[in-house]
Amino acid sequence: MLKRRGRIVQLVNDGKTLLKRLMGHHAGFYLAAAYLFFEYFRPQVIYTWIDVLPWARIIILSGFFYVIAKGHVKLQGMHWLLFTFMCLVFVSTYFSFDRIASLNTIDYIISWVVIVVFFTAAVRNLEQYKVLLILLFIFLFKMSFFGARTWATRGFGFADWGISGPKGFFQNSGELSLLMVVFTAMSLGFILGHKNVNKIYYLVPITAAMTVLASSTRGSQLALAVVAVLFLLCYGKLRIKYILAFSVIAWIGFALLPEEQKDRFRDMGQDDTSESRLTYWEKGWEMMNNHKLVGVGYYAFPSYFEHHYAPYIQFENFTYRREVAHNSFIQVGSEMGYPGLIVYLLLLWQCYKLNKKSQKYANANPNNASISWVPSYCTGQNIALAGYVVGSLFMSVAFYPYLYLFLMLAASLHQVITPHNKAPEIGAAYIKGPTNVPQN
Repeated sequence: MLKRRGRIVQLVNDGKTLLKRLMGHHAGFYLAAAYLFFEYFRPQVIYTWIDVLPWARIIILSGFFYVIAKGHVKLQGMHWLLFTFMCLVFVSTYFSFDRIASLNTIDYIISWVVIVVFFTAAVRNLEQYKVLLILLFIFLFKMSFFGARTWATRGFGFADWGISGPKGFFQNSGELSLLMVVFTAMSLGFILGHKNVNKIYYLVPITAAMTVLASSTRGSQLALAVVAVLFLLCYGKLRIKYILAFSVIAWIGFALLPEEQKDRFRDMGQDDTSESRLTYWEKGWEMMNNHKLVGVGYYAFPSYFEHHYAPYIQFENFTYRREVAHNSFIQVGSEMGYPGLIVYLLLLWQCYKLNKKSQKYANANPNNASISWVPSYCTGQNIALAGYVVGSLFMSVAFYPYLYLFLMLAASLHQVITPHNKAPEIGAAYIKGPTNVPQN
């Protein structure tokens, strides 16, 4: 009882410390925090009366012009690679089979480029990075807690629709569950980087994993399994106690899966859904090879498939619907050709590489307590990236927030942790007491 009360008191104190750490920063920092709030907490969905303006877009543009006016923008190699990707989208749109569909979604890639440039310029030091990261975790915890609670209230049962997220990019069960896979790994890596952490914080990755199990989405559940194995390899070092603990957790997770979901895994490759996915992948690969340089057009896969393939395919085991490629790599390759696919792969590699560089610098400075959490966090980030790659093999999410969130976080951390960064520790003077949240 005393332990539980002590953890609650510590949680309250951590909250007070976080509020202090939010004081005294520049406008760009607060605009970055507001962007995360409207993008991932989505108050405009909860309180519809405030959904009268495109808040996220206003904040993004305001932040973008602010960092430009202040001269904070410092382009890295990753930014130029992202610009190249955007230019390839423009080229693909110009030659698109369905130019209307391409132009209707062209704002996606433009928005992500602006957001990544704005966010990396707004984060001026490690203190600001960590506070924004904690805020992101708090906003995502709202989603994971809702998902876990929903699953528990239906008796951990199966539902065909899985679980729905807030209106937007994560409304569909598949996209929400993939976000929760990423969140599980990111948050767990961050927590493991802090010694003697308040055990209540483990609810964050636990509820995220529960949401994935509730989603009825096989791709995300496979990605979660990969994440679990990678954590065992990277943190457990194959010791007997870790293998046993992992085995018990895996058994509990599988036991909690509804029987209907287990049947879906047994039927994988032979059921109607698998049959449709295989057809889309096969034809997407064909599109890529027939349109090697520019693809069939950005977001033109559904139109091209319907016009060139649907009338001539015998759909024996499933009813044809106008759908996307259901694979991010085939999505990019078929719609943007080989150049687009190569740059997309390079962007994924950049995320991994930047995290490894930050981790290497932190490991080389073990006496710097302010960055002691970074190596574990970077490992969690790269495990989350692996989970995203696995999940994206079954979803067309190349232009959804995942990759661009990885780029924002990896590039910002690398920028503020390396010695060449000379930005002052704005806000540090306002902090009293321990600065690590979770508290040691």
